[in-house]
Formats: sequence, structure tokens, C-alpha cells
Amino acid sequence: MASENRFDYIIVGGGLSGCVIAARLQQAHPSLSIALLEAGPDDSHNPAVLSPVLYPTLHGTPLQYSYESAPQPQIGGRKIPNWGGRLLSGSSAVNYGAWTRGHAADFDLWSKLVGDTRWSYSGLLPYFIKSEHWHDDEGDTSQHGFLGPIHTSSGGRDYPLREPIKEALLSTGHKFNPDMNDGSPNGVARLVENWHQASRQHAAICYELKNVHVMTNTVVQRVLFEGNRATGVELTNGQRLAASKEVILSCGAFRTPQVLMLSGIGPSSELSKYKIKQIAELPVGQYLHDHGAINIVWKLKNPEKGHAFGSPAFNKPEYASGNPMDWFLSAAAPQEELQKAASADKTRFESGDRTDFEITVMYAVTGAAPIELAPMDGTHITTGILCLSSTSRGTVTLASDKATDNPIIDPRYFTTQHDRVVLRSGIRVALSAMESAAVADYIEGETPPKGMSRINSASSDAELDERINALTSSWFHAAGSASMGKVVDTQCRVYGVEGLRVVDNSIMPVSITAHLQAPTYAIAESAADLIAQAA
Repeated sequence: MASENRFDYIIVGGGLSGCVIAARLQQAHPSLSIALLEAGPDDSHNPAVLSPVLYPTLHGTPLQYSYESAPQPQIGGRKIPNWGGRLLSGSSAVNYGAWTRGHAADFDLWSKLVGDTRWSYSGLLPYFIKSEHWHDDEGDTSQHGFLGPIHTSSGGRDYPLREPIKEALLSTGHKFNPDMNDGSPNGVARLVENWHQASRQHAAICYELKNVHVMTNTVVQRVLFEGNRATGVELTNGQRLAASKEVILSCGAFRTPQVLMLSGIGPSSELSKYKIKQIAELPVGQYLHDHGAINIVWKLKNPEKGHAFGSPAFNKPEYASGNPMDWFLSAAAPQEELQKAASADKTRFESGDRTDFEITVMYAVTGAAPIELAPMDGTHITTGILCLSSTSRGTVTLASDKATDNPIIDPRYFTTQHDRVVLRSGIRVALSAMESAAVADYIEGETPPKGMSRINSASSDAELDERINALTSSWFHAAGSASMGKVVDTQCRVYGVEGLRVVDNSIMPVSITAHLQAPTYAIAESAADLIAQAA
């Protein structure tokens, strides 16, 4: 049993990764005392958290961190909003619920970079399976789990534009893919989510925490050290908690590097600004990456027919059980264009099967906050285009020596030609689909942002770049800021110190071509095994 302030393990960050680590470690070693510290409250059963319809209303509330990037000169000096969960379960309690793994090649590159097959696709596959309760009883048992805690779902909502949109996406030359979650996502595939029976499946309700000492509304100021060994944490109220075995940071791509630097682990140039005693010189906060995206909205010909959210006729009960969409299109950008971009970026282009971008079609309006592209009244639908294979790298740095202040986030979106080529390619495919005969009876045309001209599949690079610069947004997939091979080793242990690990998106050394929820569950499951074996 733990004393009031002493535990075997202290996990800082009660988000997705923290919940998985705490639950699995307790399951493996029931006698261990484990503290899980979360800055926000436990709002696990808040209707807005659980609802597939209400979750967008959480933006800007105390249940989310509200971030704004540093000005991005390469996209017109804009500051890009970003959000993260500030409650038990973290962003798994406030995200949009997409369930995608990415391309096997991403994980194989990760494995190659760090020299450990544990982080390859085949190495992580058992943990993808372990976390998953796949919705399709006839699914491939070599790829999917049917006993895991996270239930997935797909289809069953019979949206009126379902078949026309599918045909439009197929008209671009991309084939139907019956399973985009088997390591080969390319093609037109059904949307897979982790909404189950019209309710969110988030980490704190799917993983058993009843024997974990969960401390909510608890903000960690820094990790404490004796010499180079982590011995506990200090809270912002001055209270100290001791860890006899390890401290594990799982605060996400923005907060984990902040806590590391406040604890004396990071670049001396950054720590010296706030007179923080250095424990280890590491490139903490470097190599940040995110999936820059844009949205394009389309005016419907007959909105009174109830083709989109906001129309009184868009009212079937099942529409409230998940996101108003049916399909993903995942694809590679043209190889010749990628080779030219690599030359311009002074990097090496690696040929082979790959994914670069994703296209979604949502039967609603989604914008590029704070820009409203069209009213949410059932008159428009949206194509979202994401640059998934991003090579632009940014930073997370300290804004102050206070853990309660947001760090400075500089993603440096679209600073490489690779990323420009990828997003332009995706935009052209999306435009081609929406110009096709398959949706001619439904789509009147694009509604461009105020003051801008319409674009089409024949638009020039310069015209598309103008739109990218005006509308780039984040879909909240930040990662890489405590990168494996740079800040942590392949056991997730922080270099140069003892008794400290990092387990969350910040360890990803490459851009995973997925919505990061499913990969993060697999990473956390894998790390939990490592930690349990060493306990």
C-alpha cells in the first residue's frame, strides 16, 4: 500500500496513454501502488463527452486546453488554433473518434530509425490487436482483435449521399479498400470509429482504474531528481509525491516537453532563459510534427432534401450515433512530384508503397477556426484534406517557468516542399471527385472563402497555395516533440537519467499517416508490457 505521498510509480498525465499504462501495470502487478495524476477533472460521464453530436461544443471549455500556435509566416502569419483534452482520458474523451492505424511503412521506418523491431508494424500488431474490439465478426483475425477494451463501429447510418460520394471518390481512379486498418490503408474505405452504441469509448471507462490512485485537478510543476535519478514530482501547489520505482510522463506532444524542460531536461539555451538547473542536455521540444489540413465546402443543389447536418430533414435517429460521414480516401502523392520536392528540400526520397494524404467528406460544415466557411444550416458539405506524411518540423518551447502556462507551439506548417506537394495532390483529387458526374445532381459548386475565387482540379500550384495559406488548420495530431532516438530510447526511457520514461505521441519519430488515436493505444499497450516486465 502507498503512503499518502509515496508510490511505486507516478504517471503524470491521465490521458489515453496514462490510463492504459496505469491499468495494465496494475493488472500485471496488483500489489504495486500507482498514482495517476491528471490536471483536469474526471468528467467521464459528461453527456457532451459521450455524445457523437455534442463533442464539438467542448472546444473552448475548461475540459480542453486551448492552444494557439506562434505566427506562421509561411502561411500568411496566421496563428493556428489547437486543442487537447484536459480531463481524465485526455484527448480520447474529446476527439472526433476516427479509428485508423496508418501505413505499415510508417512503423517500419520508425523501427529502422531506432534499430528495434518492437516499433515496426509487425512488432506493434499484437498491441493493435490487444487494444481493439473489432466491429466486424468476419474481420481478419491476423489483423484485428475481438476481445480488447476499445469497441469500433462502421456504417449503419444510411446517409442519403453515401453512394454518390463513394462513386465520386472511386471516379478518381482509386480502388475500394475493404479494410484500411490492416497496414495498407490506400484506397476508398469505410469510415471506422470508436463510437459504440452511440457512446464514446474513451480510455478511462474502457481501461480498469479502480485500484489506481487517480488524482484529478492535479498539476505537476516538475519531476524531482536525486543526482540523475527521478524520485518523484512536485505539484504546482508545492506538494511533493515520491516514486520508489519510476516516473512516467504521458502529457502529450505539447505538455510532456514542457514538463521535461521545467524539470531540467532539454536544451541549455532554453533552460537558461528561466534559470532552470540542467539535468540532461537533450533536444526536447524539437522535431514537433502535425498533420496540416484544409477544408473545402460545397453548396448543395437541394438542401431541403436533408442531405446535410443542419437541415430539419437530416433527422434519422441513427445520425446521432457517429460522425456525419461514410468514407476515407487515402493515397500517395505522385512519385515524380515527391522526388522533385525531395530535391528542393535536400532530402532523400525513398520509393515504395506509401500513404501521403487523406480525404474525408463530411455531411456538415467544418471550418478553419476562426474562419467560418459556410453556415451550418444543411446547405453545404465539406471535404477535408490532410497532409499525413508531413516532413515539416517545429518546436515546443517554454513561455515561462510555470506549468500552468501554455508553452510556445511553433509547428512550422508547410515549410517543406514535400508537404506542399502532398496537400496540393490531395486537394486536386478531392476537387476532381466533387466535380465528377457521380455528384452532379447534388453539388452546385464550391463556396470559396470570402474574397477568394473558386478553385478546381486544374488550378495552378500558386492558386492552391493561396488557399493553403489562407485555410491551413490542425486536426490535432501533434507528435514527435520527445522523439524516440533523440530524447528516449527504445524502452521509452529518457536518455541521461534513470527512473524516468515518456509514453505518448511525443515519442513518435516519424509522421504516422493516421488519426493518432489507434496508434497511441498500441504504443501505450506495448510500453505497458515493457514497464511491467521491468517492474
